[in-house]
Amino acid sequence: MAAVTASTDTVSFIELLVKLSTATELLFANDSEKKLYWDRSHYDSPESQMRALAQSKTLYVGNLAFSTRSNNILSHFSLIGHVRKIHMGLDRFRKTPCGFCFVEYYRRQDALQAVAHLTETKLDNRVIRVELDAGFQPGRQYGRGVSGGQVRDDRRNRHDPARSGQRHRPKWTPPEKVVTTATTTTDTSTNGGGGAAPSDGHYGPAA
Repeated sequence: MAAVTASTDTVSFIELLVKLSTATELLFANDSEKKLYWDRSHYDSPESQMRALAQSKTLYVGNLAFSTRSNNILSHFSLIGHVRKIHMGLDRFRKTPCGFCFVEYYRRQDALQAVAHLTETKLDNRVIRVELDAGFQPGRQYGRGVSGGQVRDDRRNRHDPARSGQRHRPKWTPPEKVVTTATTTTDTSTNGGGGAAPSDGHYGPAA
């Protein structure tokens, strides 16, 4: 049997496997069921997506309120390290925030620390989901749900006011119509008891 020597390529491949294992654990840090979402529109295979994940400095942040803005997110995630860029998730029809974003760090270590320490923390009074992402690409900022937002919002069974693009106002009911009947009085002092007294006008007594 030929002796096997560890070449540089072999060592690099082993390191990649270790990184993939770590990336997978972080990717599924918040899920009881470990399922990889394969983004077919941006990666030609799950393997290429996992390779990108192993080198990524980008996070996916979910369960945001629609009112949360990039400044709030920047303040929250800067607690871990220097943030390079934030890509807000948008409703693909309205082009308004729809409850998710991508956060890019300068250093991968900061991204890993953010997954470990910021997931399930509160931002604008909502518990957020923080997961390692394979990396932002143009087009990924748009929601993929039928309504234009996220698929999870299409499937939601109950109304969540913080994640709704519509303002739910109480139904307007017209005020009750008040019917008044005109009455006349007799002014015996001015017209001898025969005529009707002049009525008050809109701005005060009639002259």
